[in-house]
Amino acid sequence: MKLPLAAVLRPTSIKDVIGQSHLLNEGSLLHRMVKTKSLFSLIFYGPPGIGKTSIALALAHDLSIPYAIYNATIDKKEQLVNIIDLAKRSDSGYIVILEEVHRLNRDKQDILLPYLEKGIVYVFATTTENPYFTINPSIRSRCQILELTPLTQNDIYLGLKKRLATVELKIKIDDEILQMIAKQTNGDLRASINIIDILNKLYANEPINKNILKDVMQQSYTLSADYGDEYYDIKSAFHKSLRGSDPDAAIYYLARLLIAGDLESLSRRLIAMVYEDIGLANPQLCSRVIGACNAAKEVGFPECKQIFAAITIEICLSPKSNSACMAIMESLQDVKTGKNYSIPLHLKDQSYKSASKLGRTGYKYPHDYKNAYVKQQYLPKELVNTNYYKMNNNPLELKMNEYLDRLKKEF
Repeated sequence: MKLPLAAVLRPTSIKDVIGQSHLLNEGSLLHRMVKTKSLFSLIFYGPPGIGKTSIALALAHDLSIPYAIYNATIDKKEQLVNIIDLAKRSDSGYIVILEEVHRLNRDKQDILLPYLEKGIVYVFATTTENPYFTINPSIRSRCQILELTPLTQNDIYLGLKKRLATVELKIKIDDEILQMIAKQTNGDLRASINIIDILNKLYANEPINKNILKDVMQQSYTLSADYGDEYYDIKSAFHKSLRGSDPDAAIYYLARLLIAGDLESLSRRLIAMVYEDIGLANPQLCSRVIGACNAAKEVGFPECKQIFAAITIEICLSPKSNSACMAIMESLQDVKTGKNYSIPLHLKDQSYKSASKLGRTGYKYPHDYKNAYVKQQYLPKELVNTNYYKMNNNPLELKMNEYLDRLKKEF
């Protein structure tokens, strides 16, 4: 079976890699590795389709060092054992191109680490996930981390022009069509090449026009929930735009999340955000967001987009307060740092007959008092006068605090 075009066009030298000039310029780590024929373990980190595995393979070719490809997600540990056996017999070093390294489980790590430590094997690992969050520190500390940046439309266009000139295609494809492909695949070089591969197989001996391209590419390629860090970056930008009361930015990032199709993740982000950043400034909106998310799940795609748009704009226009969020964060910090003080005796459980013998008396039941309020000590004595809740300056919290202050004065 004929190889996919992406495999045919894969570079065999780092000189042919598309983009990533910050990693490949003269004087860079990779350039010096090739020049001095030195070998180090590396982690290539970045979005899908931008050349992580291609750089790893090209570097291995340039170094003229034997290598094997191992995918941490699908390959069995027996295959890793066999690779290490090959490495033991190599006099020039051995490279494991370790794809999806963030999914390497403990059994496989235990097999790999001793040989990585001894320099019997070196890894060129690839991941779409932030290595500082997802990769075992034992592996991470033995590797240099190199972050690949998203390819621009121009990177892809020029790269396609250069690489396609090395193969004979059955189709006629002009610069305008290449530009359109580069634009619509949103920085995913592999997706661009795959589109050309499809066109080459389905429209042999035909000139490719906009209508044909439209038939093949029904919509822009967008990041999905499996697309690693950039997807999380979009969610982060969405949350921060909501918090910053910018409806235009929030709607833009919402559109990118909606096209990705992850309704459940979007709902979780909206619910978490409204309690974190709206909170006491507009408690009713918290319930409205939950209702909107439930309604969106009920109607599904594509109708849910109107529901999400309306609630997104409402969140942006709402007054904001993080007082509840800050209160729980500060109190959690106190508890985590050992401030686990004794509960006042009058607040301890008194539901059994002998409670009074342990001094568990004196609790004042608020409903026995005017306006259901009575002054008594609730915090442990070591924390008396501690203020976890600090009022934010918004109309509703001001009103609620004025009411509480009035109760205290009346008592």
